Amino acid sequence: GPHRRPWGRITAVLVVALVTITALAIAVRQPNRPPSISDVSVSSDTATVATPPAPLTFMAQATDPDGDALTYSWNFGDGQTGSDTQPTHVYAVPGWYTAVLTVSDGKGGVATNDDRLLFIHVRSDLSDGAVPSNPPSPSSCPVVCVSSTGLAVLVANRSAAAAGSEVRFSGNASWAYVWAWSNASNASLGGTYTVVSAAENASLFSFGYSWGDGTTNTTGTAIEVGQTAHRFSSPGNYFVRLSVSSGALTTSAGYTVRVLAGAPPAQLKYPDIFASTTAREPDSLEPAIDNESAGGGVLQNVYETLVTFPSDSESVDPLVPRLATEVPSMANNGTSADGKNYTFQLRQDVVFHDLTPMTARDVSASFRRLLAIHAPVGPSLILDRLMTNLISTFADTDCNPSIPGRQDCTIGDWVNKTFPVRAAVPSYISAALPPEPSWDTTALNVSTAWAVSNSTTMPTGNYSVVFHLLRPYPALLALLASTFGSILSESCVGRHGGVRWGVSNAFLARGSECGSGPFTLATWSSNQAILLARFDQYWRGAAKAASIQILPVRDALSREFMLLAGDVDSAAIGRDHQWDVMNPDGTPRSPTLRIAKDRPAFDMSFFGYNQKINVTTAPDAITVPITFFADAHVRRAFTYAFDYGGFLANVTHDAGLQPRGPVPLGLPGYNASIPLFPFDLAQAVVELNATPYWVSGFNLTLYYRAGNGYEEQGGRLIARGLEALHSQKGSPGAIRVDVRSLDAAAYDASLRSGGLPLALFSWAATFADPLDSVMPFLRTGSPFATWIGYGNATLDSLIDAATSELNGTTRVQDFLDLSARAVLDDVPYLWVFQATSFHVERAWVTGYYFNPMLWGLDYYRLSKA
Repeated sequence: GPHRRPWGRITAVLVVALVTITALAIAVRQPNRPPSISDVSVSSDTATVATPPAPLTFMAQATDPDGDALTYSWNFGDGQTGSDTQPTHVYAVPGWYTAVLTVSDGKGGVATNDDRLLFIHVRSDLSDGAVPSNPPSPSSCPVVCVSSTGLAVLVANRSAAAAGSEVRFSGNASWAYVWAWSNASNASLGGTYTVVSAAENASLFSFGYSWGDGTTNTTGTAIEVGQTAHRFSSPGNYFVRLSVSSGALTTSAGYTVRVLAGAPPAQLKYPDIFASTTAREPDSLEPAIDNESAGGGVLQNVYETLVTFPSDSESVDPLVPRLATEVPSMANNGTSADGKNYTFQLRQDVVFHDLTPMTARDVSASFRRLLAIHAPVGPSLILDRLMTNLISTFADTDCNPSIPGRQDCTIGDWVNKTFPVRAAVPSYISAALPPEPSWDTTALNVSTAWAVSNSTTMPTGNYSVVFHLLRPYPALLALLASTFGSILSESCVGRHGGVRWGVSNAFLARGSECGSGPFTLATWSSNQAILLARFDQYWRGAAKAASIQILPVRDALSREFMLLAGDVDSAAIGRDHQWDVMNPDGTPRSPTLRIAKDRPAFDMSFFGYNQKINVTTAPDAITVPITFFADAHVRRAFTYAFDYGGFLANVTHDAGLQPRGPVPLGLPGYNASIPLFPFDLAQAVVELNATPYWVSGFNLTLYYRAGNGYEEQGGRLIARGLEALHSQKGSPGAIRVDVRSLDAAAYDASLRSGGLPLALFSWAATFADPLDSVMPFLRTGSPFATWIGYGNATLDSLIDAATSELNGTTRVQDFLDLSARAVLDDVPYLWVFQATSFHVERAWVTGYYFNPMLWGLDYYRLSKA
């Protein structure tokens, strides 16, 4: 055929070659790979808005597999940004912030720290929560007004969310100091500042939320927007700002919400901090006077006692040694045969927070200090009576105030009134007094009383100390396990105000370095935070958590949100809010939470029947005889007419047990054989029919403190049951029971003067002995018994015998017997409920246990991971 040119074949070969070369080039050139963040951190995950400002340093390290140059971009969560690997930043607004790092290689490769976000809690300045130093002028504040001092508090139920999902916010924990005059028409009588939150009085506060995403701000009163919600439509790191105004107060708080396209990864926040929220802050941290749970929860972690209850257990008996090497007993010769002398052998490896070693001098000085201050509360008063026969009440006191001119008490007055005979004055006290012939002519001054107090607790060596009692008191050990038994460094107290007769220590009231516990008090910022720092020289070994934050938050929903967001690790959530966090079967509604509940606490509530109503202090005219409740049949009729199950289910929200008497379940002396009173209208008919009131009927008014749901609902249940005796059971006489509120001051005044026909009493044991539950309710002369005109001399003798009984088995039986006698024969109270525990924490927490004598949490055992 014709000769063919090779151009077509050559072209084909060239095309194949070019394709091959291109493919090889593509195979050699890798696609751009994103950088990876190897480290991201911040110098501190807490900060304070302070002057001068203290900047935080943020640090980052990243690598790029392609060797590309990297740029670092920071979003600090408060609307501010930064760059570089070690920027610094100052937060100007208190709040909860999330810092996001974005690393870019300039070629589309990006890495973020969304799996390791930085969380920073910024507090207000230490002074911002302090009580205003001066009252307002009457012209600017005619009756009640809000001061310029207070704090905005903004929380959310999560700090990271998917785009488009709802985030809930609350500003209702924001608060201000509110001034109220004692008498608005007479400013010279002064007034008081009270902390009031938006949750407590929403009408005082106006809120404005700035969402940081360009959407319209949300504004309104706390009633309208105290709780609100927002959806962020696109990914970002959004600074939400709450502005609060109330009277003279204008303040702000911030919160960061990190929004991603999908579900955010779960993260542990603040790994070195254990944070808890409480409903209120302590009254004081002075162990000689504080007698409430908020303070006790701090004191039990900062101070220690000679003996204590077992750790990791809900048992309170037997006690175990803490700063002592053993619990004194007759078996180890620590207790004398007459029960009046207790000798403690002390550990020799204990160091106080001021780094001084503990010796017997410190132990002795701690109790001498307690007696010198002689606060008229709880165990302090008991010890003063037990060890000195209340000598403090005689020192520098007019013994005959009815006689013109001052008649100072003499030593003889004290001895004659408090000892059976002068020979009963023990030798260690006599040694602190002048010779006996001069007692009747020598005034009992403070220095003499102080010397007597000091003689009752003596070192017997460097590491042993003896306590002298004036009468046997087996409950002493349980009493010494309370926070009143805290041991303090003598030298530390001396450096900080020392000891003054009858006056507590102002330095210790705000915390100190004088304890030996696993944590030291670092900061107490009023109504904002209490910060504890780990004490690394602690004799049992350092605690797991480096620091503790205790945050008083005066709004239940805000506490819940903080827990759900992981900003705190445990939260005080009352049973009235339990269904916010718990399913009907008792499991948590969120898998991030853990709930421990239903263990018997030592908090008891009873209605007391006033057997001798004081008509002169009753809130209204009394329409029944003043001895109405002196009739045991009347008391029993009321007791059977009360719907116990309804109260427990609907008022305590299934958070209580029906008591069998004054001693709670869990304490020795609890009498399980006492039958529970049932809600039994038929039996109530039988009892009332044995009185004139079945025929005549009666009209009675019951009272409650305004806002106290337990008192109000309990009173209404009593009223409903009694009125049913007429409407359902056919009593000839009409029965009408009204229930009305009183303000707290009026209620308390009438209660303490015996003017209330019936009152709900609540009591939490201060020390773990049945005596502390029996005495307040059953012993003639004790407060509750006095307020309801109750006394039983036979029962008093039984109580006194049990008080001093040294045989433990016999003593417990004494309490069993006297409880049964009081409950079944006297019926002085309607035994309403014993509270049970309810604890909510993050599921990442380990180490929690319940003990009814723990005021709060044992932070030494807690950790998170």
